[in-house]
Amino acid sequence: MLEQPPLILAIDDSQLVLTQLEFLISNQTPCKFIGFDCGYKALSSPEIHQASLILLDMNMPSIDGVEMLRKLSELNLQQPLALLSGENSLFLKNAASLASLHGLNIISCIEKPLSVSKLAELYKALCQFNKAPPSQKKDITYPSEEIINALYKHEYIAYFQPKVCSRTEKIIGVETLARWNHPQNGIVSPFYFIETLESANHTAELTKQLLKQTVEFWSINRTLLSNLQFSINISANELSDVSLPEKLERICTDASMPTSQITLELTESNIINNIRSSLDVLLRFKLKGFKLSIDDFGTGYSSMKQLNELPFDELKIDRCFVNGSAEDPSKKAIVVSTCEIAHKLGLDIVAEGVEKFEDLLLIKNLGVKSIQGFYYFKPCTQTEFLQLFQQNKEVTYSNSL
Repeated sequence: MLEQPPLILAIDDSQLVLTQLEFLISNQTPCKFIGFDCGYKALSSPEIHQASLILLDMNMPSIDGVEMLRKLSELNLQQPLALLSGENSLFLKNAASLASLHGLNIISCIEKPLSVSKLAELYKALCQFNKAPPSQKKDITYPSEEIINALYKHEYIAYFQPKVCSRTEKIIGVETLARWNHPQNGIVSPFYFIETLESANHTAELTKQLLKQTVEFWSINRTLLSNLQFSINISANELSDVSLPEKLERICTDASMPTSQITLELTESNIINNIRSSLDVLLRFKLKGFKLSIDDFGTGYSSMKQLNELPFDELKIDRCFVNGSAEDPSKKAIVVSTCEIAHKLGLDIVAEGVEKFEDLLLIKNLGVKSIQGFYYFKPCTQTEFLQLFQQNKEVTYSNSL
Protein backbone atom coordinates (compact mmCIF):
# COMPACT_ATOMS: atom_id res chain seq x y z
CA MET A 1 0.00 0.00 0.00
CA LEU A 2 1.46 3.37 -1.03
CA GLU A 3 2.16 5.86 1.75
CA GLN A 4 -0.04 8.95 1.59
CA PRO A 5 1.81 12.25 0.98
CA PRO A 6 1.79 14.67 3.94
CA LEU A 7 -1.08 17.15 4.13
CA ILE A 8 -0.01 20.80 4.46
CA LEU A 9 -2.82 23.12 5.48
CA ALA A 10 -2.48 26.90 5.19
CA ILE A 11 -4.80 29.60 6.58
CA ASP A 12 -4.36 33.05 5.02
CA ASP A 13 -6.89 35.62 3.79
CA SER A 14 -4.82 36.29 0.65
CA GLN A 15 -5.33 33.91 -2.28
CA LEU A 16 -2.07 35.20 -3.73
CA VAL A 17 -0.17 34.14 -0.60
CA LEU A 18 -1.89 30.73 -0.62
CA THR A 19 -0.88 30.20 -4.24
CA GLN A 20 2.68 31.26 -3.45
CA LEU A 21 2.79 28.93 -0.44
CA GLU A 22 1.55 25.99 -2.48
CA PHE A 23 4.21 26.62 -5.13
CA LEU A 24 7.07 27.06 -2.66
CA ILE A 25 6.12 24.10 -0.47
CA SER A 26 5.57 21.72 -3.38
CA ASN A 27 9.12 22.50 -4.50
CA GLN A 28 10.40 21.47 -1.06
CA THR A 29 8.59 18.15 -0.68
CA PRO A 30 5.81 16.15 -2.37
CA CYS A 31 2.63 16.89 -0.45
CA LYS A 32 -1.08 17.54 -0.59
CA PHE A 33 -1.78 21.24 -0.07
CA ILE A 34 -5.07 22.77 1.09
CA GLY A 35 -5.49 26.52 1.49
CA PHE A 36 -8.22 28.34 3.44
CA ASP A 37 -8.81 32.05 2.98
CA CYS A 38 -10.86 32.23 6.18
CA GLY A 39 -10.13 30.87 9.62
CA TYR A 40 -13.73 29.81 10.21
CA LYS A 41 -13.61 27.56 7.13
CA ALA A 42 -10.46 25.88 8.43
CA LEU A 43 -11.89 25.36 11.92
CA SER A 44 -14.96 23.60 10.52
CA SER A 45 -12.93 21.38 8.19
CA PRO A 46 -12.10 17.76 9.17
CA GLU A 47 -8.72 18.12 7.40
CA ILE A 48 -7.46 20.36 10.20
CA HIS A 49 -7.03 17.26 12.39
CA GLN A 50 -5.33 15.31 9.61
CA ALA A 51 -2.68 17.85 8.63
CA SER A 52 1.03 17.13 8.96
CA LEU A 53 1.62 20.88 9.25
CA ILE A 54 -0.59 23.96 9.66
CA LEU A 55 0.51 27.41 8.50
CA LEU A 56 -1.40 30.24 10.16
CA ASP A 57 -1.40 33.90 9.12
CA MET A 58 -1.76 36.21 12.11
CA ASN A 59 -3.26 39.14 10.17
CA MET A 60 -6.76 38.19 8.97
CA PRO A 61 -9.94 40.32 8.93
CA SER A 62 -12.72 37.85 9.78
CA ILE A 63 -10.95 36.07 12.64
CA ASP A 64 -7.41 37.11 13.50
CA GLY A 65 -4.52 34.81 14.31
CA VAL A 66 -4.65 35.43 18.06
CA GLU A 67 -8.28 34.30 18.21
CA MET A 68 -7.40 31.37 15.94
CA LEU A 69 -4.80 30.19 18.44
CA ARG A 70 -7.47 30.14 21.12
CA LYS A 71 -9.87 28.23 18.86
CA LEU A 72 -7.19 25.71 17.85
CA SER A 73 -6.40 25.12 21.51
CA GLU A 74 -10.09 24.47 22.23
CA LEU A 75 -9.96 21.80 19.49
CA ASN A 76 -7.03 20.23 21.39
CA LEU A 77 -4.96 20.43 18.22
CA GLN A 78 -1.56 18.73 18.46
CA GLN A 79 -0.37 19.14 14.87
CA PRO A 80 2.85 21.18 14.35
CA LEU A 81 2.03 24.82 13.69
CA ALA A 82 3.96 27.61 11.95
CA LEU A 83 2.98 31.27 12.32
CA LEU A 84 3.13 33.74 9.42
CA SER A 85 2.96 37.50 9.75
CA GLY A 86 3.95 40.80 8.20
CA GLU A 87 4.41 42.15 11.72
CA ASN A 88 7.87 42.40 13.28
CA SER A 89 9.74 39.50 14.85
CA LEU A 90 8.85 40.58 18.40
CA PHE A 91 5.15 40.27 17.62
CA LEU A 92 5.70 36.79 16.20
CA LYS A 93 7.74 35.77 19.24
CA ASN A 94 4.98 36.97 21.58
CA ALA A 95 2.37 35.15 19.49
CA ALA A 96 4.46 31.96 19.69
CA SER A 97 4.61 32.34 23.47
CA LEU A 98 0.82 32.65 23.58
CA ALA A 99 0.47 29.56 21.40
CA SER A 100 2.74 27.59 23.73
CA LEU A 101 0.64 28.71 26.71
CA HIS A 102 -2.37 27.34 24.83
CA GLY A 103 -0.55 23.98 24.59
CA LEU A 104 0.01 24.21 20.82
CA ASN A 105 3.10 22.84 19.09
CA ILE A 106 4.83 25.83 17.48
CA ILE A 107 7.77 24.81 15.29
CA SER A 108 8.49 28.05 13.42
CA CYS A 109 7.64 31.74 13.02
CA ILE A 110 8.05 33.23 9.54
CA GLU A 111 8.06 36.91 8.67
CA LYS A 112 6.54 37.82 5.34
CA PRO A 113 7.45 38.08 2.51
CA LEU A 114 7.91 34.35 2.04
CA SER A 115 10.95 32.90 0.29
CA VAL A 116 12.48 29.57 -0.67
CA SER A 117 15.08 29.83 2.10
CA LYS A 118 12.43 30.53 4.77
CA LEU A 119 10.36 27.55 3.66
CA ALA A 120 13.50 25.38 3.62
CA GLU A 121 14.11 26.29 7.27
CA LEU A 122 10.48 25.49 8.03
CA TYR A 123 10.81 22.07 6.40
CA LYS A 124 13.95 21.39 8.45
CA ALA A 125 12.09 22.33 11.66
CA LEU A 126 9.23 19.99 10.67
CA CYS A 127 11.67 17.12 10.12
CA GLN A 128 13.22 17.73 13.55
CA PHE A 129 9.78 17.80 15.14
CA ASN A 130 8.84 14.50 13.51
CA LYS A 131 12.13 12.86 14.51
CA ALA A 132 11.83 13.87 18.15
CA PRO A 133 11.21 10.84 20.40
CA PRO A 134 7.57 10.65 21.42
CA SER A 135 7.15 11.77 25.01
CA GLN A 136 4.45 10.59 27.30
CA LYS A 137 1.11 11.85 26.00
CA LYS A 138 -0.06 15.13 27.43
CA ASP A 139 -3.53 13.76 28.01
CA ILE A 140 -2.26 11.15 30.50
CA THR A 141 -3.27 12.10 34.02
CA TYR A 142 -2.79 10.45 37.38
CA PRO A 143 -5.22 10.74 40.30
CA SER A 144 -3.97 12.83 43.21
CA GLU A 145 -4.38 9.89 45.55
CA GLU A 146 -2.13 7.71 43.38
CA ILE A 147 0.54 10.43 43.17
CA ILE A 148 0.59 10.96 46.95
CA ASN A 149 0.50 7.23 47.74
CA ALA A 150 3.46 6.72 45.42
CA LEU A 151 5.47 9.10 47.59
CA TYR A 152 4.97 6.99 50.70
CA LYS A 153 5.63 3.81 48.73
CA HIS A 154 9.01 5.33 47.85
CA GLU A 155 8.36 5.12 44.10
CA TYR A 156 10.05 8.47 43.39
CA ILE A 157 13.70 8.08 42.50
CA ALA A 158 16.66 10.41 42.06
CA TYR A 159 17.90 11.10 38.54
CA PHE A 160 21.06 13.15 38.08
CA GLN A 161 21.87 15.85 35.52
CA PRO A 162 25.54 16.86 35.43
CA LYS A 163 26.75 20.44 35.60
CA VAL A 164 29.86 21.21 33.55
CA CYS A 165 32.59 23.75 34.19
CA SER A 166 32.39 26.28 31.37
CA ARG A 167 36.19 26.58 31.19
CA THR A 168 37.32 22.92 31.43
CA GLU A 169 34.11 21.16 30.29
CA LYS A 170 34.55 18.74 33.19
CA ILE A 171 31.68 17.67 35.43
CA ILE A 172 31.85 19.71 38.64
CA GLY A 173 28.37 19.17 39.99
CA VAL A 174 25.04 17.45 39.60
CA GLU A 175 21.40 18.35 40.12
CA THR A 176 19.13 15.78 41.70
CA LEU A 177 15.84 15.52 39.82
CA ALA A 178 12.71 13.58 40.74
CA ARG A 179 11.35 10.82 38.54
CA TRP A 180 8.42 8.51 39.27
CA ASN A 181 9.24 4.84 38.76
CA HIS A 182 5.65 3.94 37.96
CA PRO A 183 4.80 0.23 38.36
CA GLN A 184 3.04 0.08 34.97
CA ASN A 185 4.24 3.08 32.95
CA GLY A 186 7.93 3.11 33.82
CA ILE A 187 9.78 6.39 34.34
CA VAL A 188 7.36 9.34 34.56
CA SER A 189 8.37 13.00 34.26
CA PRO A 190 7.72 15.42 37.17
CA PHE A 191 5.37 17.25 34.79
CA TYR A 192 2.76 14.67 35.81
CA PHE A 193 3.16 14.79 39.60
CA ILE A 194 5.08 17.76 40.98
CA GLU A 195 2.19 20.26 40.94
CA THR A 196 -0.06 17.80 42.75
CA LEU A 197 2.54 17.22 45.46
CA GLU A 198 3.09 20.97 45.73
CA SER A 199 -0.59 21.83 46.10
CA ALA A 200 -1.09 19.02 48.64
CA ASN A 201 1.95 20.19 50.68
CA HIS A 202 3.92 16.96 50.22
CA THR A 203 7.07 18.38 48.66
CA ALA A 204 8.91 18.36 51.99
CA GLU A 205 8.69 14.57 52.07
CA LEU A 206 9.85 14.39 48.46
CA THR A 207 12.84 16.62 49.26
CA LYS A 208 13.76 14.44 52.21
CA GLN A 209 13.59 11.24 50.15
CA LEU A 210 15.63 12.67 47.28
CA LEU A 211 18.26 14.07 49.64
CA LYS A 212 18.56 10.68 51.34
CA GLN A 213 19.06 8.98 47.99
CA THR A 214 21.65 11.59 47.02
CA VAL A 215 23.75 11.34 50.19
CA GLU A 216 23.58 7.53 50.11
CA PHE A 217 24.84 7.63 46.52
CA TRP A 218 27.66 9.97 47.59
CA SER A 219 28.51 7.81 50.59
CA ILE A 220 28.84 4.64 48.50
CA ASN A 221 31.03 6.43 45.93
CA ARG A 222 32.64 9.05 48.15
CA THR A 223 36.21 8.48 46.92
CA LEU A 224 35.17 9.14 43.33
CA LEU A 225 32.69 11.95 44.08
CA SER A 226 34.49 13.73 46.90
CA ASN A 227 34.80 17.03 45.01
CA LEU A 228 31.36 17.16 43.39
CA GLN A 229 28.67 19.65 44.38
CA PHE A 230 25.14 18.21 44.61
CA SER A 231 22.09 20.43 44.10
CA ILE A 232 18.56 19.64 45.18
CA ASN A 233 15.35 21.66 44.80
CA ILE A 234 13.27 22.79 47.73
CA SER A 235 9.91 24.46 47.50
CA ALA A 236 9.36 27.91 48.97
CA ASN A 237 6.44 26.36 50.86
CA GLU A 238 8.92 24.22 52.82
CA LEU A 239 10.51 27.33 54.31
CA SER A 240 7.55 27.69 56.66
CA ASP A 241 9.05 24.78 58.65
CA VAL A 242 11.61 26.42 60.96
CA SER A 243 13.08 23.00 61.83
CA LEU A 244 13.92 22.24 58.18
CA PRO A 245 17.65 23.09 58.49
CA GLU A 246 18.07 20.60 61.32
CA LYS A 247 16.17 17.88 59.42
CA LEU A 248 18.26 18.19 56.27
CA GLU A 249 21.51 18.54 58.24
CA ARG A 250 20.74 15.28 60.07
CA ILE A 251 20.31 13.43 56.76
CA CYS A 252 23.78 14.61 55.69
CA THR A 253 25.53 13.91 58.99
CA ASP A 254 24.04 10.40 59.18
CA ALA A 255 25.92 9.63 55.94
CA SER A 256 29.00 11.69 56.98
CA MET A 257 28.50 13.97 54.00
CA PRO A 258 29.64 17.59 54.44
CA THR A 259 26.71 19.97 54.15
CA SER A 260 29.00 22.24 52.13
CA GLN A 261 28.62 19.80 49.22
CA ILE A 262 24.87 20.37 49.09
CA THR A 263 23.33 23.33 47.28
CA LEU A 264 19.66 23.95 47.95
CA GLU A 265 17.91 25.43 44.92
CA LEU A 266 14.91 27.60 45.69
CA THR A 267 12.61 28.09 42.72
CA GLU A 268 12.22 31.83 42.30
CA SER A 269 8.80 31.56 40.66
CA ASN A 270 7.45 30.33 44.01
CA ILE A 271 7.02 33.76 45.58
CA ILE A 272 8.15 33.98 49.18
CA ASN A 273 5.23 35.49 51.04
CA ASN A 274 6.64 35.51 54.56
CA ILE A 275 10.09 37.02 54.20
CA ARG A 276 10.76 36.92 57.97
CA SER A 277 10.33 33.17 58.48
CA SER A 278 11.99 32.43 55.13
CA LEU A 279 15.05 34.48 56.02
CA ASP A 280 15.19 32.75 59.42
CA VAL A 281 15.35 29.32 57.74
CA LEU A 282 17.74 30.32 54.96
CA LEU A 283 20.21 31.99 57.32
CA ARG A 284 20.34 28.86 59.46
CA PHE A 285 20.93 26.78 56.33
CA LYS A 286 23.96 29.01 55.74
CA LEU A 287 25.16 28.58 59.32
CA LYS A 288 24.98 24.82 58.89
CA GLY A 289 27.16 24.98 55.77
CA PHE A 290 24.60 24.53 52.99
CA LYS A 291 24.91 26.64 49.85
CA LEU A 292 21.83 28.41 48.45
CA SER A 293 20.84 28.96 44.83
CA ILE A 294 18.00 30.99 43.33
CA ASP A 295 16.59 28.82 40.54
CA ASP A 296 14.68 29.89 37.41
CA PHE A 297 15.84 33.47 37.93
CA GLY A 298 13.75 36.06 36.12
CA THR A 299 10.58 33.98 35.79
CA GLY A 300 8.93 35.20 39.01
CA TYR A 301 7.77 38.54 40.28
CA SER A 302 10.24 39.46 43.01
CA SER A 303 13.67 38.68 41.59
CA MET A 304 15.52 41.81 42.71
CA LYS A 305 13.84 41.83 46.11
CA GLN A 306 14.95 38.26 46.76
CA LEU A 307 18.51 38.92 45.61
CA ASN A 308 18.67 41.92 47.91
CA GLU A 309 17.19 40.35 51.02
CA LEU A 310 18.06 36.64 50.89
CA PRO A 311 21.52 35.04 51.30
CA PHE A 312 22.05 33.31 47.95
CA ASP A 313 25.43 32.01 46.76
CA GLU A 314 24.39 31.14 43.22
CA LEU A 315 22.02 32.27 40.51
CA LYS A 316 20.59 29.96 37.84
CA ILE A 317 19.49 31.57 34.59
CA ASP A 318 16.31 29.89 33.42
CA ARG A 319 16.33 27.82 30.23
CA CYS A 320 13.59 29.96 28.68
CA PHE A 321 16.15 32.79 28.40
CA VAL A 322 19.25 30.69 27.68
CA ASN A 323 17.87 28.54 24.84
CA GLY A 324 18.15 30.58 21.66
CA SER A 325 19.80 33.57 23.37
CA ALA A 326 22.56 33.81 20.76
CA GLU A 327 20.08 34.67 18.00
CA ASP A 328 17.25 36.32 19.95
CA PRO A 329 18.16 39.93 20.88
CA SER A 330 15.61 40.08 23.71
CA LYS A 331 16.83 36.86 25.33
CA LYS A 332 20.45 37.90 24.86
CA ALA A 333 19.82 41.23 26.60
CA ILE A 334 18.22 39.44 29.57
CA VAL A 335 21.06 36.92 29.85
CA VAL A 336 23.76 39.60 29.57
CA SER A 337 22.16 41.88 32.16
CA THR A 338 21.52 38.97 34.54
CA CYS A 339 25.19 37.95 34.35
CA GLU A 340 26.27 41.53 35.04
CA ILE A 341 24.06 41.68 38.14
CA ALA A 342 25.29 38.31 39.40
CA HIS A 343 28.94 39.24 38.91
CA LYS A 344 28.48 42.52 40.77
CA LEU A 345 26.79 40.69 43.66
CA GLY A 346 29.53 38.05 43.78
CA LEU A 347 27.20 35.18 42.88
CA ASP A 348 28.23 32.09 40.96
CA ILE A 349 26.19 31.64 37.78
CA VAL A 350 24.68 28.48 36.32
CA ALA A 351 23.13 28.54 32.85
CA GLU A 352 20.54 25.81 32.37
CA GLY A 353 18.95 24.63 29.16
CA VAL A 354 22.06 24.98 27.00
CA GLU A 355 21.43 22.93 23.85
CA LYS A 356 23.10 24.80 20.97
CA PHE A 357 26.76 25.59 20.36
CA GLU A 358 25.97 29.25 19.58
CA ASP A 359 24.28 29.67 22.98
CA LEU A 360 27.19 27.88 24.64
CA LEU A 361 29.66 30.31 23.08
CA LEU A 362 27.66 33.31 24.34
CA ILE A 363 27.37 31.85 27.84
CA LYS A 364 31.09 31.11 28.08
CA ASN A 365 32.00 34.62 26.96
CA LEU A 366 29.81 36.06 29.73
CA GLY A 367 31.85 34.38 32.46
CA VAL A 368 29.24 31.84 33.55
CA LYS A 369 30.79 29.33 35.95
CA SER A 370 28.84 26.18 35.11
CA ILE A 371 26.56 24.90 32.38
CA GLN A 372 23.67 22.50 32.51
CA GLY A 373 21.79 21.22 29.50
CA PHE A 374 21.38 18.70 26.72
CA TYR A 375 24.39 20.08 24.84
CA TYR A 376 26.48 18.08 27.29
CA PHE A 377 24.29 15.71 29.31
CA LYS A 378 20.66 14.74 29.87
CA PRO A 379 19.28 13.57 33.25
CA CYS A 380 20.31 9.98 33.88
CA THR A 381 20.22 7.17 36.42
CA GLN A 382 22.83 6.80 39.15
CA THR A 383 24.57 3.99 37.26
CA GLU A 384 24.61 6.00 34.04
CA PHE A 385 25.98 9.03 35.88
CA LEU A 386 28.92 7.07 37.26
CA GLN A 387 29.80 5.92 33.75
CA LEU A 388 29.48 9.46 32.35
CA PHE A 389 31.59 10.89 35.16
CA GLN A 390 34.40 8.39 34.60
CA GLN A 391 34.38 9.02 30.85
CA ASN A 392 34.24 12.80 31.33
CA LYS A 393 37.33 12.70 33.59
CA GLU A 394 39.30 10.94 30.86
CA VAL A 395 38.14 12.94 27.82
CA THR A 396 39.87 16.05 26.52
CA TYR A 397 37.34 18.14 24.60
CA SER A 398 38.38 19.44 21.22
CA ASN A 399 35.76 22.22 21.16
CA SER A 400 36.94 24.02 24.28
CA LEU A 401 36.71 27.76 23.79
